Amino acid sequence: MTRYTVAVDDTDAGSRTVDWIDENLRPGDHVRLLTVSELYSETVLRTEQRLEQAESRLRRSHPGLVVEQSVPEGPTVERLLLDSEDSDVLLLGARQAHIVLATLGGRIAERVVARTTVPVIAVPEHWHHGGGPVVVGVDGRTASAALAFAADEAAARGSELVLVRAWDIPLTMSPYANIYLADDRELWEHESTLELQAATRAVASRHPDLVIRGVRRHGQTAGALLEEAGNDASLIVTGRRHRTAIGAFLGGSVGEALMHRSHAPVCIVPQPAAAVPATPSAVPAPAEVA
Repeated sequence: MTRYTVAVDDTDAGSRTVDWIDENLRPGDHVRLLTVSELYSETVLRTEQRLEQAESRLRRSHPGLVVEQSVPEGPTVERLLLDSEDSDVLLLGARQAHIVLATLGGRIAERVVARTTVPVIAVPEHWHHGGGPVVVGVDGRTASAALAFAADEAAARGSELVLVRAWDIPLTMSPYANIYLADDRELWEHESTLELQAATRAVASRHPDLVIRGVRRHGQTAGALLEEAGNDASLIVTGRRHRTAIGAFLGGSVGEALMHRSHAPVCIVPQPAAAVPATPSAVPAPAEVA
């Protein structure tokens, strides 16, 4: 059983969350449909009508489904975080606006993703059903929780699981240029191979019947995941390192980049505070996952 909190609003992205949950519910799942009411938002009556329509649709498709509705008062980010704490997954829409427009709009999805303690699935407004593989980013510092989530999802869907390890040679800053040592390339490439092999073994031991494919790519993680996902991936999964939206904005976040560019739903999985990295190594991991 999976307990979903589904954020529903009047945007196209918000409507896609209902489309996604309708296609992905399994027997025994529990759904809470939620819209946060703020001072200058639409009337509560209109909000309740939308939630009632969503509930009726889900009950028709999934007889016996446990569904509840909630219209708490804002602020939106705080309410989404609070009301999803007892859920297994928070589902919300991702408006794929330019980063400046997203900032003017309050960066709701980005701020939620940066602070949540549960996995968040962001459904893009242009999403269409994809029956392809589950694609997950592998990284020794953030991937253990993301890897487990992706493997469980792929097994439940009967899909192939694609493990993507992106790697790059870190640059050294100098007053004149960014430099790196060419001799280090073999070291970093070998390190990425070891991490990918360890992740593959870990998944295979838990899901021996799962079809697994490992991919190493030289370059940035977001681009590698998007390229591997193509137009048919059913889900892209990545871990989360940053714990604030400012940290993600300044340091770069793979999860945020995927939310703005992916046509497939993106799941960002926070690493539990006490978790131990999936593939410990004496050499720091060369590429960030999120």
